[in-house]
Amino acid sequence: MVIDNISDFCLKYTLESGQSFRWSRIDDSYYGVVNGKILRLQQKTTSALIIESSCIEDERVFTEFLFHYLDLNRDLASILNAVRVDGYIAKAIEHFWGMRVLNQELWETIASFILSQNNNIKRIRNLIRTLAEKFGEKIEFNGYIDYTFPTPKALAEAGIEEIFSCGTGYRARYLWGAAAKITKKELLLDKLKRLTYTEAKKELMNLEGVGEKVADCICLFSLGHLEALPIDVWIKRIFERIYLQKKTSVTEIRQFAYDYFGEYIGYAQQYLFHYAQNNDNWAAPEKLALKDINIVNYDKM
Repeated sequence: MVIDNISDFCLKYTLESGQSFRWSRIDDSYYGVVNGKILRLQQKTTSALIIESSCIEDERVFTEFLFHYLDLNRDLASILNAVRVDGYIAKAIEHFWGMRVLNQELWETIASFILSQNNNIKRIRNLIRTLAEKFGEKIEFNGYIDYTFPTPKALAEAGIEEIFSCGTGYRARYLWGAAAKITKKELLLDKLKRLTYTEAKKELMNLEGVGEKVADCICLFSLGHLEALPIDVWIKRIFERIYLQKKTSVTEIRQFAYDYFGEYIGYAQQYLFHYAQNNDNWAAPEKLALKDINIVNYDKM
């Protein structure tokens, strides 16, 4: 299946930006498990996306799903124009133009970001793979083997000790607790999808081990709340070094960020985060000076 006439989209930047942990690059393709099936994605030109699936799909339904998952329904140029308020973020946007914020499956996103606490991306990927191998179902596509993400019921029934045996550490209790609440219908995922950002974040933070940062990750990378601002050590460092130029609180960073970048702060943070992650000299003096350059509008790149 081929989707043509895609604009302002880069598959590489989107899938390699630390918001999802199930994609693997093999040659010129990305393989990942999404909603219980293996997908193979290729982008050989900027406007065409080639997709293969381990399941037979209704093309119209599947296309709608992919557009939502990859956030292709949004006008990215307008969003980036809104947050491109200084020369520093302009550099980040120019460097990673086409990176989009994914809309991922809710339960897997909850579990993944519970596991992300005090962890690096490589270890998170390994933990998810281990859990999937042990509690998920094996699937294969064109010689590529992977596993479905464990259902809440599977992890709730497995218990804390079995989850702990996968190397999850103290996170085992939090992961089991979330799975148990969903299984017992104390947390309704369909209801969570209908809540406002503030309501959804509050509901998520009722889960043991889910603080503000993890709740914001779930709101941004699954529920489509672009006003969510996950503040991890990197984002805190960026705002302290680039914008506020002082050590400060998460509360002050959050207030400044909303006032400065506006309603699409989720996209702004993703570009800033990925730029800093991939540039050793992201806070060099000459780059710090760029924040004073105001930019009002720009055309599509």
